[in-house]
Amino acid sequence: MSANQVRIVTRFELTRTIRRPQFWIAALLLPALMAAMIAVMTWAGTSTPETSEPVSFEYSDDSGIISEAAAARLGGRPAGSDAEQRTKDGKLTAYLHYPTNPSTELVEIHAADRGPFGNSDYTTLARELFTLSIDSTLDPSTAELVRTTPATTIHAYTDGAPSGGISAMILPALLAVLLILIVSLLGNQMLNSAVEEKENRISEMILVSLPARALIQGKILALALLGLVQIGIFVITGVLLYAAAAPTVDLSFLGIDTIVVDPVRVGLGLALLMGGLLTLAAVLVLIGAAMPSAKDAAPFYSAVVIVTIAPLYFITTILMTPDSPVVAILTYFPFTAPMTALLLNATGALNPWAGALIAIGLFVIGALILRLAIAAFQLGVIQYDQRLRVKDLISRPA
Repeated sequence: MSANQVRIVTRFELTRTIRRPQFWIAALLLPALMAAMIAVMTWAGTSTPETSEPVSFEYSDDSGIISEAAAARLGGRPAGSDAEQRTKDGKLTAYLHYPTNPSTELVEIHAADRGPFGNSDYTTLARELFTLSIDSTLDPSTAELVRTTPATTIHAYTDGAPSGGISAMILPALLAVLLILIVSLLGNQMLNSAVEEKENRISEMILVSLPARALIQGKILALALLGLVQIGIFVITGVLLYAAAAPTVDLSFLGIDTIVVDPVRVGLGLALLMGGLLTLAAVLVLIGAAMPSAKDAAPFYSAVVIVTIAPLYFITTILMTPDSPVVAILTYFPFTAPMTALLLNATGALNPWAGALIAIGLFVIGALILRLAIAAFQLGVIQYDQRLRVKDLISRPA
């Protein structure tokens, strides 16, 4: 096998795929959805909401707290006779009754129906009147202090060094997102890369001039390059959308305005991502090589995707109790290890040495499965009308 043979297969697969409209539809669909979401958020942030119509109301107060002056400012007055009945008859918009102890008893509101969303205006009115009445008993400076929520800043430390917090999680967490994107966008293509030649019966002619190893490695390399294209589209779109939306959408509370780059966590995350993708790609190629048709292989693709994203179902356990036995099993099981390790690495809960061992293990397991996939492809070309058995692969290694 020569590098030129691998290059020929890679160029052929890459050229054939990028000429398909389906590839660009899949690659641009997610960025288009992101653009639509940002556009809606930007429009919602810049549009001026319609002001609610003022409410003319009457109130009764058994607590002695409500200020008549505050009620007058909001368009209210003390209740006359039969205020509740007049509200039911449509002669009065709203009637508020404050109990003896508003802190433990309910404030009763009788009002004209404004629909499921408009009715919340009455609750807002009752609370605002209560707040203004309390404030009227305090001097302005005390009232301001009572309503103020103190701003805080956190200085957290890990082993004596300042911790990056959420800002340091952003880049490593994006690697976990990339794993999901690549598997969901390219996983089916990885599966079909081996089975399609078996279905259209051109494998015999190809293997006359190319060894199976060059064919499989070329396909995987082409898929890796296609993955980089899709990742590039996603990243460029994200940067452009953030640059466009930053002036109108405040994301500082998420820490996105100050991204901290931790070289160890980012480098370890890249190694875990590449090792995980190699393992998953090898598994999908193996399935495609062992199945007689794409229809037979499709259920196995769904199973691989489910197992890959299975750690997301345990996201709370992974984030809150990273030392639990469940997380340990997910971390060291080969097919759930990539996602679990990437999540732990993003939060800083993954020991760098343990992460390095996991990454090395993924590369080794991926290489072994790839070797098995090559053997399966060689044998599957002959037995194209039936599924390969495990003992067939063991008895005929690549």
